[in-house]
Amino acid sequence: MKLHPPQSEVAIDNHDYRVVCCGRQWGKTTLAVLEMIAYAFAKGGREIAYFATTYDQARNIAWTILKDATRNAWAKPPNESRLELHISTQDEGESRITLRGFENVETARGQQFDFLVIDEVAQMRNWKYIWNAVLEPTLAFRHGKALFISTPLGFNHFYDLYNLGQTDNPIYKSWRFTSYDNPYLDPKRIEQAKKTSTEDYFAQEYMADFRKATGLAHKYWDRDINVITPFEVPKEWARGRGVDYGSTHPTASLRIAVDNDDNWFIERCYKDNKRSIKEHAEALLSQDYNLLFIPKYGDPTGSQWFTEFDQHNFHIEPANKEVGQGARGWVEYCVEAVNQRLKPIIGHTIILPNNKKIENAPKLFLFNTEENKAFISEIELLKWRSTTEGGLTPILDEDMDPNGHFDLMAALRYLTVSYKKPVKQKPITDFGGVKSFYPGIG
Repeated sequence: MKLHPPQSEVAIDNHDYRVVCCGRQWGKTTLAVLEMIAYAFAKGGREIAYFATTYDQARNIAWTILKDATRNAWAKPPNESRLELHISTQDEGESRITLRGFENVETARGQQFDFLVIDEVAQMRNWKYIWNAVLEPTLAFRHGKALFISTPLGFNHFYDLYNLGQTDNPIYKSWRFTSYDNPYLDPKRIEQAKKTSTEDYFAQEYMADFRKATGLAHKYWDRDINVITPFEVPKEWARGRGVDYGSTHPTASLRIAVDNDDNWFIERCYKDNKRSIKEHAEALLSQDYNLLFIPKYGDPTGSQWFTEFDQHNFHIEPANKEVGQGARGWVEYCVEAVNQRLKPIIGHTIILPNNKKIENAPKLFLFNTEENKAFISEIELLKWRSTTEGGLTPILDEDMDPNGHFDLMAALRYLTVSYKKPVKQKPITDFGGVKSFYPGIG
């Protein structure tokens, strides 16, 4: 095996943490294997570990290549059950390379490594916690280094890692390479894949493009279009709230302002898992203080939650559970309702109160504020699962969120399928003495 020039550029860099975003067949496995061998051979007593998304993938992707490349340097026969190799080193010592699956990453807790390779980082769940609590500490004692390598998956944690290396950072360095950057790969094969793939799939898998991700629930979302600078909302505009409540996952809510043409502007997002129901209610009521009446909608299956929030003057209505024609279940119907608001409308022009003009505008926007960043993270990660119940009902893959649940997306869905501008509006000025009410409902 021989490194091609882009691989060599990464290999000679001396940053502690190197991040490589690359397209398919760029040669990430070759780079990973040769780097592990170099680290092992350079000095005896070194511990090197490679993590794939699963143990089976570690065996299928790197194990055979690693064995073939080190056959003449084995200090003892490979351990096939543990995917473990002992390598004779240039100083007549011995180092160890172990291949592992991320599903058992907790077994690395308390160990010490000189070098880690994390393959397909973008696919790994609960990454930020695992890196901070389990993996990074294993490098501390030996002053170890790490190579993170993956194709992208939208704007998730791998995108954050990549951005760390795009600044003048003394610890992180990152690169982005497309499949075309492998000089040993026939460009005709890439062009063939381009013709037979969807635009999104090709952009993600071959062009290593963070802007696209296959299977996203909200394909029309575009931060360059839907995220706007906040403005002062006119007092006469209506408002509404979606609420997703949880005990094991955060309680979340978002508030929209609605102009006279039914354009929605998400003003504020709330997400917290450390408060009681009373504290959630008080926090949200404080955000809405002195505003016009705000109807609120939540998960229609949460009758007990409605009752408990109601006891603290925060009245939530069950979301509309009707399923529109052609939808394969309520969740798909709700997601599509959101998508219709995110989709740019040809000829639809709006002029904001700050005089900014938006042509071919969608019907849903997000204020660009610090508290709304969680919304961006969720909407750019939420995907459909590759499998469905009975092959018929689409299921959202909610395990990719670092906090375990896409709470703001749920709140948005409840609001979108239920909200109607209230006929009658009333200022919210009393936290304790005035119970929130719905126009026309006693």
